[in-house]
Amino acid sequence: MAKPEVGRAGASSNAVTWRNRLDAWLQQHQLVAIETLLRLLAKPIGSMMTWLVIAISLTLPGTLWMALDNMTQLSDRFQASGSMSVYLQPGLAENDALTLQRSVGGQTGVASVVYISASQALDEFRTSSGLGDALDLLPDNPLPGVLIVEPELSLAKEAVLAMAQTLESDSRVDAVELDTAWLERLHALLALGERVVWVMAALLALGIVLVVGNTIRLSIANRVDEIRVTKLVGATNAWVRRPFLYTGLWYGMVGGLMSWILLVVGWLLVRGPVAELAALYGSDYTLQPLSAGAALLLLLGAMLLGWVGAWWSVFRHLHHIEP
Repeated sequence: MAKPEVGRAGASSNAVTWRNRLDAWLQQHQLVAIETLLRLLAKPIGSMMTWLVIAISLTLPGTLWMALDNMTQLSDRFQASGSMSVYLQPGLAENDALTLQRSVGGQTGVASVVYISASQALDEFRTSSGLGDALDLLPDNPLPGVLIVEPELSLAKEAVLAMAQTLESDSRVDAVELDTAWLERLHALLALGERVVWVMAALLALGIVLVVGNTIRLSIANRVDEIRVTKLVGATNAWVRRPFLYTGLWYGMVGGLMSWILLVVGWLLVRGPVAELAALYGSDYTLQPLSAGAALLLLLGAMLLGWVGAWWSVFRHLHHIEP
């Protein structure tokens, strides 16, 4: 008698592709990110205090950076190369002075040339000094004619110095005075301000790392039993530390957004008075907000600092917790 055929039954196996692994990995991170955000929102007071500390710490260097950026843009409005005072030879005829003015004004790199005659210079000096009676006793006008030459903004400093040397070699010119010391001092102050901003940003960044790290440490301490049970059922260290790293990212992201909002509010409050002050000096200058690139750098930097603070705290405390 033939034996009945025994059917083979069992589990079937399917190949897991890299696309399946990637989808599972992304879904896992998405779930963890949402869960950690909901945990933070469930404790709004404590989370808000941490976010405010981060926001204020970022707002101070952000404000200094915005002020420095506006000062740099304002300095670019001045003549970057400085103006030149070209003193003509005493007794130079008016026609020769006007000819020299037209010749200098037609050169490449010259924005404008203003001629002040010897008589005009004497009248201005008489009015400003109050020495009219003493000047009347002089037999001749001691003041020479002057050409005020304004180079173009795009002209390099070396080209301006070469132009000054060329003018000084002219037989109709007595001396050329080029004042760029004030501009060099301004650039030195801006460089010093930039260095101060970076030093303060580094110190406050360290403060943010410590604040986030201490907050994550307290969170780890409150979830010790949960971590032990999770490790007991086979969870890896990467799985356990993932929620805390996302918590640090959320702290940094929301703190960075709040800092950007504070900077925008501060700019809106100060923009009007700055425009009014500039108008009193005959300028149309307006205060510029934080640029988009700087705002993005602020947000990414805040997220990085939050992640670093969380990683530092997890690295120090998590491996001590074992089931």
